[in-house]
Amino acid sequence: MQNGFLREGNLASRDCLAVLPAVVAEVEAALDAGNLVVFTADTHDPHDREFEVFPVHCVRGTTEADLVDELRGYLDRDGVHLVRKRRYSALFDTDLDALLRRHGVAAVRICGVCTDICVLHTTADLRNRDVAVTVAAAATATFDAPEHPAAAVREQSLAHMASILGAVVERDTVATG
Repeated sequence: MQNGFLREGNLASRDCLAVLPAVVAEVEAALDAGNLVVFTADTHDPHDREFEVFPVHCVRGTTEADLVDELRGYLDRDGVHLVRKRRYSALFDTDLDALLRRHGVAAVRICGVCTDICVLHTTADLRNRDVAVTVAAAATATFDAPEHPAAAVREQSLAHMASILGAVVERDTVATG
């Protein structure tokens, strides 16, 4: 939930911005329940190889790489962590796996953008580690682009996470505590 996907830059999307209130509600519910909250942030070097596939976005040191204002204030709270990543999965070349193990996390509730990229690949890597995953579908979205119709791509991704990866996909609900 970074500026580069919600408000500015090549991958900013109204579809992604629209789920921000649902993501905030998920964060509030997790904190109210005493759960660990982990924000992930795409943070690329200026010449990252990912830019061979996607337009330049969320470059380290730019405002695109920052969490949106609505979430940044949570970073000062106990039990809230920020994991910077450079690939689709939040587990690739990051300390997220160690963080989850240190806290004894066996189940994760995931939300955010982009459903078909970061959410999907992080879910796959969590499931490959035998971590139970629930996807809060109402708090996920992806961008709309030529050859990438947001609604259809999102639905296909949610179906894949449920039927192939074994994640629980909660549709049209947001956690309440």
